[in-house]
Amino acid sequence: MIETALLFYRKNCKYSEKLIIFLKKYTKNLYLVENENNKAIKNIKKIKKRKYDYIFCFRSFYILKKDLLSKAKIAAINFHPGPPNYRGIGCLNYAIYEGANLYGSTCHIIDEKIDNGKIIDVKKLKLSKKYSVDDLQKITYTVMLKQAKEIIKNLSINKKYLNEKIMQNKKFQWSKKIKNRKKLDKFYEIKINDTKSNIEKKIKATYTNLYKPFIKLHGYIFEFKKTK
Repeated sequence: MIETALLFYRKNCKYSEKLIIFLKKYTKNLYLVENENNKAIKNIKKIKKRKYDYIFCFRSFYILKKDLLSKAKIAAINFHPGPPNYRGIGCLNYAIYEGANLYGSTCHIIDEKIDNGKIIDVKKLKLSKKYSVDDLQKITYTVMLKQAKEIIKNLSINKKYLNEKIMQNKKFQWSKKIKNRKKLDKFYEIKINDTKSNIEKKIKATYTNLYKPFIKLHGYIFEFKKTK
């Protein structure tokens, strides 16, 4: 059983809600921090007053700084919705655009850099050419939730598990390239002189119910909308 844990999770996320239910079974004292669109966390000072065996991040927008990372007595752990060769934001989009054959999720130690800490575990999945962004998102989050449950359960029963997993997965290395919000926003933009094939690739790799590719024309922004 884990004595104390702090979970940063995303608001209105069914995968986060399922993980919370699971965590409560394996943690004596669980503290929760709901996060939405990288907004400032109101009770952050109160959170920093405690120490936790583990700090977990699951679909959270919040980037943990050094002062908060120091509150983890054993480790701060993130579940990243992408394999090590896709760091940062928009991993799903870039994987579809580049026609990747494999995708997955990565569990890793959090350090002061984004998607940079020691890798604990990598789950792989085949990426079908038929997948939309929404399809791959659902599959990835399902795999990531299963991964999180597996990791947390083993952490609760085996004190050596964390170091053993890190040693086992030394073969996995993070890509040197990392994508940020600015690069992703730029990626969503379709240029007037783009080829038809590139426009089709961009639309497939960016179109979702929430976010859509766009084109700028004469000072206006036009979002793409499916007609079928």
